[in-house]
Amino acid sequence: MSQIRKKNSKQYIGGFGLFSEIKRRIVSRLFWGRSSLYKNVVHVLVIFITISVTLSGIIYRVSDVSASGSALSGEYTIGTNDLLTQGGSIATVLRTDNTNLSALQNRRYTVQSGDTLESIANSYSVSMDTIRWANPNLISPFTNDIQAGWELAIPEINGVLYTVRDNQSLDDIISLTSVNNNESNRFNIIELNQLEPPYSLRAGTKLFIPDGNLYTQSVNVEGIPRGVFVNPLSSEDCSGYIYQRGFTSYHDGVDLSKWDGCTIEAMANGTVYYAGWETLSGLCVKIDHGGGIHTYYYHLQDIYVKAGDRIQQGDKIGYMGSTGNSTGTHLHFVLKKDFIPVDPEPYVPYNKY
Repeated sequence: MSQIRKKNSKQYIGGFGLFSEIKRRIVSRLFWGRSSLYKNVVHVLVIFITISVTLSGIIYRVSDVSASGSALSGEYTIGTNDLLTQGGSIATVLRTDNTNLSALQNRRYTVQSGDTLESIANSYSVSMDTIRWANPNLISPFTNDIQAGWELAIPEINGVLYTVRDNQSLDDIISLTSVNNNESNRFNIIELNQLEPPYSLRAGTKLFIPDGNLYTQSVNVEGIPRGVFVNPLSSEDCSGYIYQRGFTSYHDGVDLSKWDGCTIEAMANGTVYYAGWETLSGLCVKIDHGGGIHTYYYHLQDIYVKAGDRIQQGDKIGYMGSTGNSTGTHLHFVLKKDFIPVDPEPYVPYNKY
């Protein structure tokens, strides 16, 4: 019996022992391979994560600078935030070689028949005021009239080509012309104009102020110009209005009326510095046209503008009414020079009938 059991035991070992040995060797190999593979995979993952984090940081930095920039025109871009805090300089996004400023100053266009200041501005993707300020000896500050044959300087980007006056500092010019009077805009002006410390300026030097303006600057006119203003009642719905009362020593303007009212337009380019209610004048709009010239539009029924708006000649600013101290629907129109009322008849072409 013991011999039989021993024999059967050998048979068991012979039958299943080989399988167990093979299984043991396979499992051993698997664990050995897993250990090496694990090490290799960990190394690869560490390298991959390091590269990914580095590339992500670079991409984020570039996209952050790009997102904070403002497209100006063509290939030129200036950041709206100080580029120094972004880890770069304006040279990153705006060429500042010796040809850059001359390109901003010297792009020329000859006015063709049928051109308007608006159509030219739209064609070059700049504002009408930018073209006006670049051509002060040609284009009136009060009107958008241009003539065929004029050669206009057209900057590449919106802003002011400013001529430095005697004893002006960079800070003086920034405070006069800069919409964003802050350190980032100062940095842009310095880089764009390639200024060097201590930023001393000579009279006659031309500086381009990106996104600058001359709204608050005095206009060099003698007295009040003639032939450049329009009738504030030029809109079609004002047809048939009546001249009621003229300028006298005790009446500081003219009264123009239409029984059902009509749309009132701006006499000239300018900046609205008041739009609202006054006890005697009712709803009214006051516009500064520069050069000490102001216009006042009283007794309106409705107002279409607000203080601070930059308007163009002929823009709709309100609707005729009878608000305030008024006995009927009319416009009380006042023209002032240096805040002194003057008779508008020689300068403003309204109908007197």
